[in-house]
Amino acid sequence: MNEVPKGMIGVSGKLFVNALLLRENIPAVLGADGYDLVIQLTRPRRRYTVLVTTNLKPKKSGGKGKMALDWWVPVDNQADYVACVDLSTLRAWIFKKEEFTKLAQQRTSGKYHLYMYTNKAVALRGMKSMKFDYEFESYRLENRIDRGVFDK
Repeated sequence: MNEVPKGMIGVSGKLFVNALLLRENIPAVLGADGYDLVIQLTRPRRRYTVLVTTNLKPKKSGGKGKMALDWWVPVDNQADYVACVDLSTLRAWIFKKEEFTKLAQQRTSGKYHLYMYTNKAVALRGMKSMKFDYEFESYRLENRIDRGVFDK
């Protein structure tokens, strides 16, 4: 398989999240001013901004550890929501900004770091919950839309 340019990974993630939103009748457009997507609801009249961060596929945590997905988001990010994408399985999770900051396992050098192990056979240290991809099912974009994530 040919190497996918880094810039195309990010664009693919934005378009994937946009397609998922449009499929659910949520009008979204590619954004500007540091936002990847802008959602414009008419009833009720609301506007939300989304930062999208994308993984092509899981990689070894720390470069040599267990397979994991991970996303880095700047602490000063002003978007209302953060969408995290895994292109290898066509999955997307969406978090309110406050949820992302709470769930991120690390905060280093001005960025929040959220990761999910993709293999259940990982021996965990420290906090034992919210470290595996299956534990984040309730944050999957499709599940959040069904529960009215943009209604509030």
